[in-house]
Amino acid sequence: MSRPARRVAALLLLCWAATAASAAPTTSAAPTTSATPAASTAPATSATPIASAAPVAGTVPGSSPASSPQLPAASLHVAASSPRLAAAPPPLEVSVALPAGAVTVGDRAEAVISVRAPAAVLAADPRFPIWRGAWGEAEVREQGEPARGTGSGSTAVFSQRLVLAAFRPGKIVLPPASIAVPLRSGTVQAWTPAGLALAVRSVLPAGGKDKDLRPRPPAPLRPLPWGAAFFWVLALLLAVAAAGAWALWRRERRRRATLPAAGPPLAPLPELLSALDRLAAVESAPLPLHTGISHALRRYLGRIAGFPAPESTTTEIQRLLLARGWPASLVRPAVDLLRACDLVKFARQEVGEERGRARLAGARQLGEAVEAHARLAAGAGEAPARLEAAG
Repeated sequence: MSRPARRVAALLLLCWAATAASAAPTTSAAPTTSATPAASTAPATSATPIASAAPVAGTVPGSSPASSPQLPAASLHVAASSPRLAAAPPPLEVSVALPAGAVTVGDRAEAVISVRAPAAVLAADPRFPIWRGAWGEAEVREQGEPARGTGSGSTAVFSQRLVLAAFRPGKIVLPPASIAVPLRSGTVQAWTPAGLALAVRSVLPAGGKDKDLRPRPPAPLRPLPWGAAFFWVLALLLAVAAAGAWALWRRERRRRATLPAAGPPLAPLPELLSALDRLAAVESAPLPLHTGISHALRRYLGRIAGFPAPESTTTEIQRLLLARGWPASLVRPAVDLLRACDLVKFARQEVGEERGRARLAGARQLGEAVEAHARLAAGAGEAPARLEAAG
Protein backbone atom coordinates (compact mmCIF):
# COMPACT_ATOMS: atom_id res chain seq x y z
CA MET A 1 0.00 0.00 0.00
CA SER A 2 1.36 3.30 -0.97
CA ARG A 3 1.84 6.18 1.45
CA PRO A 4 -1.16 8.24 0.21
CA ALA A 5 -3.44 5.22 0.50
CA ARG A 6 -2.31 4.65 4.07
CA ARG A 7 -2.99 8.28 4.94
CA VAL A 8 -6.54 8.04 3.57
CA ALA A 9 -7.19 4.82 5.52
CA ALA A 10 -5.91 6.40 8.73
CA LEU A 11 -8.13 9.44 8.19
CA LEU A 12 -11.20 7.24 7.67
CA LEU A 13 -10.37 5.30 10.84
CA LEU A 14 -10.14 8.48 12.87
CA CYS A 15 -13.53 9.71 11.56
CA TRP A 16 -15.15 6.40 12.47
CA ALA A 17 -13.73 6.54 15.99
CA ALA A 18 -14.99 10.08 16.52
CA THR A 19 -18.45 9.14 15.31
CA ALA A 20 -18.57 6.11 17.63
CA ALA A 21 -17.49 8.23 20.60
CA SER A 22 -20.25 10.85 20.04
CA ALA A 23 -22.98 8.17 19.77
CA ALA A 24 -21.97 6.34 22.92
CA PRO A 25 -24.45 8.12 25.46
CA THR A 26 -27.45 7.57 23.18
CA THR A 27 -26.74 3.98 22.54
CA SER A 28 -26.05 3.38 26.22
CA ALA A 29 -29.46 4.82 27.31
CA ALA A 30 -31.42 2.39 25.21
CA PRO A 31 -30.41 -0.71 27.21
CA THR A 32 -31.23 1.16 30.42
CA THR A 33 -34.90 1.67 29.54
CA SER A 34 -35.28 -1.73 27.99
CA ALA A 35 -33.48 -3.48 30.81
CA THR A 36 -36.54 -3.36 33.03
CA PRO A 37 -39.53 -4.09 30.81
CA ALA A 38 -41.96 -4.55 33.74
CA ALA A 39 -41.22 -1.14 35.24
CA SER A 40 -41.39 0.70 31.93
CA THR A 41 -45.03 -0.27 31.25
CA ALA A 42 -46.60 1.10 34.47
CA PRO A 43 -45.43 4.69 35.01
CA ALA A 44 -44.67 5.64 31.44
CA THR A 45 -47.88 7.52 30.58
CA SER A 46 -48.39 9.48 33.87
CA ALA A 47 -44.73 10.17 34.49
CA THR A 48 -44.08 11.78 31.16
CA PRO A 49 -46.00 15.02 31.72
CA ILE A 50 -44.97 15.18 35.34
CA ALA A 51 -41.23 14.67 34.46
CA SER A 52 -41.43 17.45 31.95
CA ALA A 53 -42.64 19.81 34.67
CA ALA A 54 -40.26 18.52 37.33
CA PRO A 55 -37.19 20.45 36.28
CA VAL A 56 -39.10 23.72 36.27
CA ALA A 57 -40.72 23.12 39.68
CA GLY A 58 -37.55 21.77 41.30
CA THR A 59 -34.92 23.92 39.63
CA VAL A 60 -32.60 25.65 42.00
CA PRO A 61 -31.89 29.29 40.96
CA GLY A 62 -28.48 29.69 39.42
CA SER A 63 -28.07 26.01 38.39
CA SER A 64 -28.72 24.23 35.15
CA PRO A 65 -31.62 21.80 34.76
CA ALA A 66 -29.21 18.92 34.32
CA SER A 67 -27.49 19.49 37.66
CA SER A 68 -30.55 20.65 39.64
CA PRO A 69 -31.96 18.32 42.34
CA GLN A 70 -35.33 16.71 41.58
CA LEU A 71 -38.18 15.82 43.93
CA PRO A 72 -39.32 12.23 44.39
CA ALA A 73 -41.84 10.87 41.93
CA ALA A 74 -44.70 10.77 44.48
CA SER A 75 -44.33 14.42 45.45
CA LEU A 76 -44.10 15.35 41.79
CA HIS A 77 -47.37 13.61 41.13
CA VAL A 78 -49.10 15.53 43.96
CA ALA A 79 -47.68 18.84 42.82
CA ALA A 80 -48.85 18.24 39.28
CA SER A 81 -52.31 17.00 40.24
CA SER A 82 -53.12 19.62 42.89
CA PRO A 83 -53.92 22.37 40.28
CA ARG A 84 -56.40 20.01 38.65
CA LEU A 85 -58.12 19.40 41.99
CA ALA A 86 -58.36 23.18 42.72
CA ALA A 87 -59.77 23.90 39.24
CA ALA A 88 -62.64 21.42 39.65
CA PRO A 89 -65.90 23.42 39.40
CA PRO A 90 -68.09 23.55 42.49
CA PRO A 91 -71.55 21.96 42.37
CA LEU A 92 -73.93 24.41 40.63
CA GLU A 93 -77.60 23.69 40.16
CA VAL A 94 -79.80 25.57 37.66
CA SER A 95 -83.53 24.88 37.66
CA VAL A 96 -86.52 26.44 35.90
CA ALA A 97 -90.08 26.33 37.27
CA LEU A 98 -92.76 26.41 34.53
CA PRO A 99 -96.57 26.10 34.65
CA ALA A 100 -97.65 22.54 35.25
CA GLY A 101 -100.43 22.52 32.66
CA ALA A 102 -100.88 23.89 29.19
CA VAL A 103 -101.53 27.59 28.67
CA THR A 104 -103.73 29.21 26.05
CA VAL A 105 -102.31 31.17 23.15
CA GLY A 106 -101.53 34.70 24.33
CA ASP A 107 -101.92 33.94 28.05
CA ARG A 108 -99.23 35.00 30.50
CA ALA A 109 -97.10 32.18 31.89
CA GLU A 110 -94.70 32.67 34.79
CA ALA A 111 -91.22 31.11 34.74
CA VAL A 112 -88.74 31.26 37.64
CA ILE A 113 -85.05 30.55 36.99
CA SER A 114 -83.08 29.52 40.09
CA VAL A 115 -79.33 29.11 40.56
CA ARG A 116 -77.95 27.28 43.64
CA ALA A 117 -74.26 27.51 44.53
CA PRO A 118 -72.12 27.36 47.68
CA ALA A 119 -71.84 30.86 49.09
CA ALA A 120 -68.18 30.37 50.06
CA VAL A 121 -66.94 30.00 46.47
CA LEU A 122 -68.91 32.90 44.98
CA ALA A 123 -67.12 36.13 44.14
CA ALA A 124 -70.26 38.04 43.07
CA ASP A 125 -73.89 37.46 42.18
CA PRO A 126 -74.62 35.47 39.01
CA ARG A 127 -75.39 37.45 35.86
CA PHE A 128 -78.63 36.29 34.30
CA PRO A 129 -79.17 36.51 30.51
CA ILE A 130 -80.21 39.68 28.71
CA TRP A 131 -83.43 38.39 27.18
CA ARG A 132 -84.09 41.20 24.67
CA GLY A 133 -87.81 40.50 24.69
CA ALA A 134 -87.77 36.80 23.75
CA TRP A 135 -86.74 33.36 24.97
CA GLY A 136 -86.84 31.14 21.97
CA GLU A 137 -90.28 31.54 20.37
CA ALA A 138 -91.84 32.84 23.59
CA GLU A 139 -92.08 36.57 24.22
CA VAL A 140 -90.71 37.95 27.51
CA ARG A 141 -93.46 40.33 28.66
CA GLU A 142 -91.98 41.07 32.10
CA GLN A 143 -88.48 40.61 33.49
CA GLY A 144 -87.95 40.85 37.22
CA GLU A 145 -84.75 41.84 38.96
CA PRO A 146 -82.60 38.93 40.21
CA ALA A 147 -83.20 38.22 43.88
CA ARG A 148 -80.96 36.47 46.37
CA GLY A 149 -82.14 34.01 48.99
CA THR A 150 -80.71 31.39 51.30
CA GLY A 151 -80.94 27.66 50.87
CA SER A 152 -80.09 24.75 53.09
CA GLY A 153 -76.77 25.05 54.88
CA SER A 154 -74.36 27.48 53.23
CA THR A 155 -76.02 27.37 49.81
CA ALA A 156 -77.00 30.66 48.17
CA VAL A 157 -80.05 30.75 45.91
CA PHE A 158 -80.48 33.35 43.16
CA SER A 159 -83.73 33.57 41.20
CA GLN A 160 -85.25 35.66 38.42
CA ARG A 161 -88.95 35.85 37.52
CA LEU A 162 -90.06 36.02 33.89
CA VAL A 163 -93.53 36.39 32.41
CA LEU A 164 -93.77 34.64 29.05
CA ALA A 165 -96.42 34.64 26.34
CA ALA A 166 -96.64 32.40 23.27
CA PHE A 167 -98.75 33.00 20.20
CA ARG A 168 -98.51 29.62 18.49
CA PRO A 169 -100.25 26.46 19.64
CA GLY A 170 -98.11 23.42 20.27
CA LYS A 171 -94.77 22.91 21.94
CA ILE A 172 -92.74 26.10 22.42
CA VAL A 173 -89.11 25.13 23.05
CA LEU A 174 -87.10 27.21 25.50
CA PRO A 175 -83.45 26.74 24.46
CA PRO A 176 -80.68 26.60 27.07
CA ALA A 177 -79.68 30.04 28.27
CA SER A 178 -76.25 30.89 29.65
CA ILE A 179 -75.83 32.27 33.19
CA ALA A 180 -72.42 33.67 34.17
CA VAL A 181 -71.45 32.64 37.72
CA PRO A 182 -68.41 34.57 39.09
CA LEU A 183 -66.36 32.29 41.39
CA ARG A 184 -63.24 33.07 43.37
CA SER A 185 -61.24 30.93 40.95
CA GLY A 186 -62.83 32.42 37.82
CA THR A 187 -66.13 32.85 36.01
CA VAL A 188 -67.96 29.75 34.80
CA GLN A 189 -70.99 29.47 32.53
CA ALA A 190 -74.04 27.61 33.80
CA TRP A 191 -76.90 26.68 31.48
CA THR A 192 -80.58 26.20 31.96
CA PRO A 193 -81.73 22.58 31.54
CA ALA A 194 -82.17 21.31 28.01
CA GLY A 195 -85.56 20.18 26.83
CA LEU A 196 -87.59 22.96 28.46
CA ALA A 197 -90.82 23.72 26.64
CA LEU A 198 -94.20 25.36 27.11
CA ALA A 199 -97.34 23.50 26.14
CA VAL A 200 -99.62 25.98 24.38
CA ARG A 201 -103.18 25.10 23.39
CA SER A 202 -105.35 26.87 20.87
CA VAL A 203 -108.30 29.08 21.72
CA LEU A 204 -110.47 27.07 19.32
CA PRO A 205 -112.53 24.25 20.82
CA ALA A 206 -110.87 20.86 20.79
CA GLY A 207 -112.03 18.51 18.06
CA GLY A 208 -113.81 21.23 16.07
CA LYS A 209 -113.34 21.77 12.37
CA ASP A 210 -112.76 25.11 10.78
CA LYS A 211 -115.61 24.69 8.37
CA ASP A 212 -118.07 24.13 11.22
CA LEU A 213 -117.19 27.45 12.90
CA ARG A 214 -119.68 30.20 12.17
CA PRO A 215 -119.89 33.66 13.70
CA ARG A 216 -122.94 34.45 15.70
CA PRO A 217 -125.60 36.55 13.97
CA PRO A 218 -125.84 40.21 14.98
CA ALA A 219 -127.97 40.62 18.07
CA PRO A 220 -130.46 43.48 18.41
CA LEU A 221 -129.77 46.36 20.75
CA ARG A 222 -130.77 45.71 24.32
CA PRO A 223 -131.79 48.52 26.65
CA LEU A 224 -129.57 48.63 29.68
CA PRO A 225 -131.06 49.39 33.10
CA TRP A 226 -130.38 52.81 34.58
CA GLY A 227 -129.18 51.41 37.85
CA ALA A 228 -129.36 52.88 41.34
CA ALA A 229 -126.02 54.69 40.95
CA PHE A 230 -127.41 56.90 38.19
CA PHE A 231 -130.33 58.11 40.33
CA TRP A 232 -128.08 58.75 43.32
CA VAL A 233 -125.73 60.88 41.21
CA LEU A 234 -128.69 62.72 39.64
CA ALA A 235 -130.15 63.49 43.07
CA LEU A 236 -126.78 64.75 44.31
CA LEU A 237 -126.35 67.07 41.30
CA LEU A 238 -129.88 68.44 41.70
CA ALA A 239 -129.21 69.14 45.37
CA VAL A 240 -125.97 70.97 44.54
CA ALA A 241 -127.73 73.04 41.84
CA ALA A 242 -130.57 73.95 44.23
CA ALA A 243 -128.09 75.01 46.92
CA GLY A 244 -126.22 77.19 44.43
CA ALA A 245 -129.44 78.86 43.20
CA TRP A 246 -130.54 79.55 46.80
CA ALA A 247 -127.12 81.11 47.60
CA LEU A 248 -127.33 83.39 44.55
CA TRP A 249 -130.88 84.44 45.47
CA ARG A 250 -129.79 85.32 49.01
CA ARG A 251 -126.85 87.33 47.69
CA GLU A 252 -129.02 89.31 45.27
CA ARG A 253 -131.60 89.96 47.97
CA ARG A 254 -128.97 91.36 50.34
CA ARG A 255 -127.54 93.55 47.58
CA ARG A 256 -130.93 95.02 46.79
CA ALA A 257 -131.62 95.63 50.48
CA THR A 258 -128.53 97.83 50.72
CA LEU A 259 -129.54 100.00 47.75
CA PRO A 260 -131.47 103.21 48.42
CA ALA A 261 -135.13 103.30 47.62
CA ALA A 262 -135.81 104.00 43.99
CA GLY A 263 -137.28 107.46 43.29
CA PRO A 264 -137.76 109.74 40.32
CA PRO A 265 -134.60 110.21 38.22
CA LEU A 266 -132.49 113.17 39.26
CA ALA A 267 -131.49 116.02 37.01
CA PRO A 268 -127.96 115.86 35.54
CA LEU A 269 -126.32 118.27 38.01
CA PRO A 270 -127.96 116.82 41.20
CA GLU A 271 -127.01 113.35 40.02
CA LEU A 272 -123.39 114.45 39.54
CA LEU A 273 -123.21 116.13 42.93
CA SER A 274 -124.80 113.14 44.66
CA ALA A 275 -122.25 110.76 43.07
CA LEU A 276 -119.35 113.02 44.07
CA ASP A 277 -120.65 113.20 47.64
CA ARG A 278 -120.77 109.39 47.89
CA LEU A 279 -117.19 109.15 46.59
CA ALA A 280 -115.97 111.72 49.10
CA ALA A 281 -117.60 109.84 51.96
CA VAL A 282 -116.62 106.27 50.99
CA GLU A 283 -113.56 106.14 48.75
CA SER A 284 -110.08 107.28 49.74
CA ALA A 285 -107.84 105.07 47.58
CA PRO A 286 -106.64 106.80 44.40
CA LEU A 287 -107.77 104.16 41.88
CA PRO A 288 -111.45 103.75 42.91
CA LEU A 289 -111.74 107.48 43.62
CA HIS A 290 -110.55 108.59 40.17
CA THR A 291 -112.55 105.82 38.48
CA GLY A 292 -115.71 107.11 40.18
CA ILE A 293 -114.96 110.75 39.26
CA SER A 294 -114.42 109.80 35.59
CA HIS A 295 -117.62 107.76 35.41
CA ALA A 296 -119.77 110.44 37.11
CA LEU A 297 -118.38 113.25 34.94
CA ARG A 298 -118.77 111.30 31.70
CA ARG A 299 -122.37 110.44 32.55
CA TYR A 300 -123.09 114.09 33.32
CA LEU A 301 -121.56 115.36 30.07
CA GLY A 302 -123.40 112.71 28.09
CA ARG A 303 -126.77 113.69 29.55
CA ILE A 304 -126.12 117.40 29.01
CA ALA A 305 -124.75 117.18 25.45
CA GLY A 306 -126.85 114.20 24.32
CA PHE A 307 -124.20 111.63 23.27
CA PRO A 308 -122.88 108.33 24.79
CA ALA A 309 -120.01 109.86 26.74
CA PRO A 310 -119.34 106.79 29.04
CA GLU A 311 -118.54 104.69 25.97
CA SER A 312 -116.40 107.40 24.29
CA THR A 313 -112.73 108.19 24.69
CA THR A 314 -111.51 111.49 26.10
CA THR A 315 -110.43 112.71 22.65
CA GLU A 316 -113.87 111.87 21.21
CA ILE A 317 -115.57 113.76 24.04
CA GLN A 318 -113.42 116.82 23.32
CA ARG A 319 -114.26 116.74 19.60
CA LEU A 320 -118.01 116.25 20.17
CA LEU A 321 -118.26 119.06 22.73
CA LEU A 322 -116.48 121.51 20.46
CA ALA A 323 -118.70 120.44 17.56
CA ARG A 324 -121.78 121.28 19.66
CA GLY A 325 -120.58 124.85 20.22
CA TRP A 326 -119.31 124.53 23.78
CA PRO A 327 -116.82 127.26 24.71
CA ALA A 328 -113.17 126.32 25.15
CA SER A 329 -113.28 127.64 28.71
CA LEU A 330 -115.54 124.68 29.62
CA VAL A 331 -114.17 122.00 27.26
CA ARG A 332 -110.52 122.41 28.31
CA PRO A 333 -111.05 121.90 32.11
CA ALA A 334 -113.36 118.93 31.43
CA VAL A 335 -110.84 117.23 29.12
CA ASP A 336 -107.91 117.93 31.48
CA LEU A 337 -109.80 116.40 34.41
CA LEU A 338 -110.78 113.30 32.40
CA ARG A 339 -107.19 112.78 31.21
CA ALA A 340 -105.88 113.09 34.77
CA CYS A 341 -108.35 110.37 35.82
CA ASP A 342 -107.25 108.20 32.86
CA LEU A 343 -103.62 108.37 34.01
CA VAL A 344 -104.62 106.94 37.38
CA LYS A 345 -107.03 104.36 35.92
CA PHE A 346 -104.85 102.97 33.12
CA ALA A 347 -101.27 104.08 33.87
CA ARG A 348 -101.61 103.56 37.66
CA GLN A 349 -100.17 106.99 38.38
CA GLU A 350 -99.50 107.55 42.06
CA VAL A 351 -101.37 110.55 43.49
CA GLY A 352 -101.88 111.71 47.02
CA GLU A 353 -105.12 112.02 48.92
CA GLU A 354 -105.05 115.81 48.74
CA ARG A 355 -104.90 115.80 44.96
CA GLY A 356 -107.83 113.37 44.87
CA ARG A 357 -109.90 115.72 47.03
CA ALA A 358 -108.91 118.62 44.79
CA ARG A 359 -110.13 116.76 41.72
CA LEU A 360 -113.43 116.02 43.45
CA ALA A 361 -113.85 119.73 44.02
CA GLY A 362 -112.84 120.45 40.42
CA ALA A 363 -115.53 118.09 39.08
CA ARG A 364 -118.11 119.80 41.30
CA GLN A 365 -117.06 123.28 40.08
CA LEU A 366 -117.09 122.10 36.45
CA GLY A 367 -120.65 120.81 36.79
CA GLU A 368 -121.85 124.08 38.29
CA ALA A 369 -120.07 126.08 35.53
CA VAL A 370 -121.69 123.94 32.81
CA GLU A 371 -125.07 124.37 34.48
CA ALA A 372 -124.64 128.20 34.57
CA HIS A 373 -123.61 128.24 30.92
CA ALA A 374 -126.67 126.19 30.02
CA ARG A 375 -128.97 128.64 31.88
CA LEU A 376 -127.36 131.61 30.10
CA ALA A 377 -127.73 129.92 26.74
CA ALA A 378 -131.38 129.15 27.48
CA GLY A 379 -132.05 132.77 28.56
CA ALA A 380 -130.39 134.17 25.42
CA GLY A 381 -132.59 131.98 23.29
CA GLU A 382 -135.83 132.93 25.07
CA ALA A 383 -135.39 136.79 24.75
CA PRO A 384 -135.94 136.95 20.97
CA ALA A 385 -138.92 134.67 21.32
CA ARG A 386 -140.51 136.98 23.95
CA LEU A 387 -139.84 140.09 21.78
CA GLU A 388 -141.49 138.43 18.78
CA ALA A 389 -144.47 137.43 20.89
CA ALA A 390 -144.85 141.07 22.17
CA GLY A 391 -144.86 142.37 18.58
